[in-house]
Amino acid sequence: MTFGELENLILLADRMIVSCAPRKADYGRGYQSGIKYHFYNPQTESPPDHYLIAEMARSNGCRNVHAYARGYHDGCKGLKPEYTD
Repeated sequence: MTFGELENLILLADRMIVSCAPRKADYGRGYQSGIKYHFYNPQTESPPDHYLIAEMARSNGCRNVHAYARGYHDGCKGLKPEYTD
C-alpha cells in the first residue's frame, strides 16, 4: 500500500464519520484507526484483541462499539470499507 492509497482510504473513512448514521460513523472511526495501524506497523505484528478495541471505541465516544471494532479489524487487514456509498 502506498501513502497515496492510505490517504484515499482515510478520506473515505472521514466521509463515513460525518454521515448521519451512527453505525456507519463508528465503523468509519474504527476503520480509520485500523488502516493507520495497517500502514504504520509491520505485518508480523498482530493487531489488538477485541476487548482492547472495544475499550478504544468507548474512549473515543463511540455509541456502537461493535461497528467500531469491525471497522478496525477491516482496516488492520487492509480491506476496503464495508459501508461505502
